[in-house]
Amino acid sequence: MKKLELLMLGAAAIILNGCFAAPQMRMSVPEDSSTYNGIKVVLHSIDDGDFGKPAASADDSVALGDLADLVVDSLPAPEYRIGPLDMVQVVVWEHPELTSPMGQYQPAGQKVTTDGKLFYPYAGELQAAGLTAQELRIEITKRLSDKILNDPQVDVRVTGYNSLKAFVSGAVNKPGYVAFDETPMTIPTVIAAAGGFSEEADPARMQLRRGDKVYDINYLEAFKSNLPLDRILLKPDDQIFIPALSETQKEDRVYVMGEVQKIGIVNVNQGQLSLVEALASAGGLQTLNASASSIYVIRNTSEDQIDVFHLNGKNAMALAMADRFNLKTHDIVYVDASGIATWNRLISLIMPSVQTVYYGSLTTRNIQQISSSRWGREKKN
Repeated sequence: MKKLELLMLGAAAIILNGCFAAPQMRMSVPEDSSTYNGIKVVLHSIDDGDFGKPAASADDSVALGDLADLVVDSLPAPEYRIGPLDMVQVVVWEHPELTSPMGQYQPAGQKVTTDGKLFYPYAGELQAAGLTAQELRIEITKRLSDKILNDPQVDVRVTGYNSLKAFVSGAVNKPGYVAFDETPMTIPTVIAAAGGFSEEADPARMQLRRGDKVYDINYLEAFKSNLPLDRILLKPDDQIFIPALSETQKEDRVYVMGEVQKIGIVNVNQGQLSLVEALASAGGLQTLNASASSIYVIRNTSEDQIDVFHLNGKNAMALAMADRFNLKTHDIVYVDASGIATWNRLISLIMPSVQTVYYGSLTTRNIQQISSSRWGREKKN
């Protein structure tokens, strides 16, 4: 019996000191600026409003990120330089034979050749590409004055813009080429020219490709933050792509794990998902098992840094700060288990073994008693 008691006491001692052997994942919070597998770990307190990098003003290049390279201080004055394949209409007032020598069959202008040339009666061949409409008007007026007319009244305007284009693809109502004209081509201008975003668009994941570089543009966040999208000038051959929400949601997701009602994946809705929304989408914390003071967001910020954000949710007021904390794609939200939950799980695992040992010992003792009693009777006989 004494051996059995010692065995039970030993098992109890192991249980009391065995929380490290908990049957569920546990959060081992590292010290600030320590390392994990050679990666620097930085700790933040959501309760204290430490959300990582400080918020920047609309004029701060930090808020714009790489887009700061695209923003101009002011929009240029309206000006368009004629290019190959543009349509140009020349009108000589009071001289319809020059303006419309083909009568009703005269098209609305003449097309500039691929090498930038334009032919006009009595003015001859002109190098139109690279000139503004005003500069071309002056040149035609001069040539007509030198040959056949005295003080001709000439008007020149571009009727077809075909030489300079940007390309818009993806979830817009009218994808395709957008031609440059006198109006400066900005991000809002090109989206409007493409018919606006379609219903399935995800403006938060817009991309601008210029040459070999791709710029990510969160159109919704930039608009709400009053970032100067109307001062991002497009250039000819720029490409704008707006993905569909159904595609981006395959990548825009966070992972909710630990002591929540529904462990799983939560989609980031057009670049916006707060910590409170993620927890609510997971059904909230498990009342009996979760440690409300141990809510963490683990973020792979870069190849050499992991940021860990801690929220002590024991005070419900902390949820106000959690609602201000926006998650990023591939963040891991983890809710740790409470001490009592860990204890109960250890007990549930160990008790079957303890009961087996106890009943085994009890059975052995009964067998010994029966054997001793039988041996005593046989001895008397």
